[in-house]
Amino acid sequence: MAPAYHPEWLVNFWLTTPGLNMLNPHYLLIVLAAVITAVWFWQKRRKPAEDIIGEEDQLFKHLLVRKKVIEAELAGLEARLSAAEITEEHFNKMKLDYQSHLAEVNKELEQYT
Repeated sequence: MAPAYHPEWLVNFWLTTPGLNMLNPHYLLIVLAAVITAVWFWQKRRKPAEDIIGEEDQLFKHLLVRKKVIEAELAGLEARLSAAEITEEHFNKMKLDYQSHLAEVNKELEQYT
């Protein structure tokens, strides 16, 4: 097994510096790595308030787009019925389905107003 390679300037610096020469450099590196890892996880877990606001804005915009799409589908249903693409039964079922989805979206949008 070959000896570990440490630059001569690093060894001289460590051994000639008062205080550092009493510390084991390997243990110090382990403790330093643990502290850096703990700080990184702590910062990653903590989100700034701006990110939270950004997520809420995105959800609000998404709900508005969903509302527009559902309203467009509801408007297009009558045209599909008159063009005989769907039956009256299917039209009523789809209309109730779209209206229930629209009611859900409107309920979620009320939380933001």
